[in-house]
Amino acid sequence: MRTERLRLRALNQEDSKTLYELIFSDKDVIKYTFGKDTISEQNIYEYVKQIGLKVLENNTTKEIIGLAGVLPCSYLLEDDYEFGFILAKKFWGLGYASEIGKAQIESIKNSLFKNRAIATVYPENFASIKCIEKLGLKYETTISTERGERLVYLLNFK
Repeated sequence: MRTERLRLRALNQEDSKTLYELIFSDKDVIKYTFGKDTISEQNIYEYVKQIGLKVLENNTTKEIIGLAGVLPCSYLLEDDYEFGFILAKKFWGLGYASEIGKAQIESIKNSLFKNRAIATVYPENFASIKCIEKLGLKYETTISTERGERLVYLLNFK
């Protein structure tokens, strides 16, 4: 998946150190995404691979910005796809979340041929809630996950 400034690519073992420094060692990022999970640098590759996320990087510089992905889910008791993004703190507020989110929604609609897209968010992650709402999603329900409580947002295409 590619946008004007960003691309998603497969994770590789060499990404672990950078991802640890940018995301997994930053308590502000972790509290809004992985909850209480603390992941050692040695376990990042397997952890991220197991979840199914990809590396989000700058198209031009190839600098890692974070993680993102479109994953199957059934939070609303149907076979849906959830999109998500986790950005390193230094990239917050630059429009990257909106940019990749828009591309992910288009992928769910036009490549996966679904009638709706789902996003989940930590209840106190106000910046992500604002971004998700700006992308057109509406609050649907609150769920409990192994990572804590999450708000479920929905965008119907029809």
